[in-house]
Amino acid sequence: MPLLDWINQYSIGVEEIDLQHKELFKIFNRLYDTLSSQHSTIDVYYTLDLLMDYADFHFKAEQQYMESVGYKDIDNHIAEHVYFTNEVLRLIRDRKKSNADLTPETVIFLYRWLLCHVTEEDRKITARTNK
Repeated sequence: MPLLDWINQYSIGVEEIDLQHKELFKIFNRLYDTLSSQHSTIDVYYTLDLLMDYADFHFKAEQQYMESVGYKDIDNHIAEHVYFTNEVLRLIRDRKKSNADLTPETVIFLYRWLLCHVTEEDRKITARTNK
């Protein structure tokens, strides 16, 4: 059962970016399902790596879009992307170092960050460029 459902109100109005956001939600839900069931640690980290790879792809595409429309707050937005990437990599590294499973706090962090970033930060991109 998905933890993070896409609803149309999350759309920022840029089809390519919205489709990528939907895919990020889908991969997050796959990770949640993997953590919630009897999957191996390898499966969990594989799915987390998949999320990170797709996030990297998405962040690059989003940054190109922001550049193409002259988004003025691009540096702060990129800093948010870097924060997310660094935080998830730190969580992975810490868990692997201690040979521990991902914690509920990891899932909560990913959930909150993805939802807030899409609905607040990403929405600013089109709000400012459509005025």
